[in-house]
Amino acid sequence: MAAFKKIFGGAASSRSEGDEYVDLDLSDYEEVIENEPAEMYIRIAELNNLNDIPDLKKEIYDGNLLLVDISLLKQDKFNLDRAIKELKQVVEDVHGDIAGVGDEQVIVAPMGVRINRSKIIGAKK
Repeated sequence: MAAFKKIFGGAASSRSEGDEYVDLDLSDYEEVIENEPAEMYIRIAELNNLNDIPDLKKEIYDGNLLLVDISLLKQDKFNLDRAIKELKQVVEDVHGDIAGVGDEQVIVAPMGVRINRSKIIGAKK
């Protein structure tokens, strides 16, 4: 029960009655392993404008998987289309994969990684 209260808050919680949303600070549960090399990293990125594209391309060429937030660029359809086109070209170069995740995110996978576009929906009875 103590762990439950630590995660979701107990009587001293800042949550008021009737609230359904709880903001969790997941940094308490993250373990950072320093100096542990990996073949691939999952990188979180924001695509704010076209100036961000070279950094994203470098990450893809380095073999990293990107989860890119495109919400800030969505208002500029021309530049968004241009940015996605450039990312698709890099994905073709490295034989990777790219797919939208919802309306505001794109996942970009390097060589050897394919994105399965079907959703996992619980066990069928």
